[in-house]
Amino acid sequence: MKADLRLFALKRILGCLAFAGATVGVAHATPQHFPAVDQVAAPGTLYSITFYDDTSNTHNQWATQNICFVQGPVQGSNTTGLWYSTTYNRWIGLWRQEGDQIFMIGDFWKGQGKDAMQVELVTTKDEGFGHWNEWVEDGAYGNWIAKGNTRIAKLGTCLPQGLAEKALADWEETKQAAMKEAEAAPVRYRKDGTLAQPTDRDQQPVN
Repeated sequence: MKADLRLFALKRILGCLAFAGATVGVAHATPQHFPAVDQVAAPGTLYSITFYDDTSNTHNQWATQNICFVQGPVQGSNTTGLWYSTTYNRWIGLWRQEGDQIFMIGDFWKGQGKDAMQVELVTTKDEGFGHWNEWVEDGAYGNWIAKGNTRIAKLGTCLPQGLAEKALADWEETKQAAMKEAEAAPVRYRKDGTLAQPTDRDQQPVN
């Protein structure tokens, strides 16, 4: 009797493991790209991105910028693309999405300044929440100038329709066009006249 029970229990465990393995296999075989941060052939999707200071117990709000997401090639289980800011000069980078997770890297000050963001989209709303880190290269450890949380919220569209439609067909041309758009964004300054970084709480508003 005990041997039969042990055999039954072993079969149940093996069955559960087989089901779990099959489920994981299906999850990895079927990329989940929705809700998409930007739809294929859409004219770019415009979001606001807001920084909240993690070094403060009250998570004070610092700066808000606008960024345009443009979808590029699919790589395995990831959708990939580029992004650029419409409110901060030459702030531009890359993103990838897997499921509802968005990972972003970017540069400002022509590469001296760096950003890294990780955001989880809310499936029922056009927004997402996560983390945002910003630093400036100094030839050593780097100057970590901003450590915080972030919120993105969908605003509308951005990249012209014609460019978006051929983004996947001519990705290099799309990147060049996005760079021109980024370079057309305003240079941002602090109240004291020095250059502001994207997260800077003391930057002057766009005129």
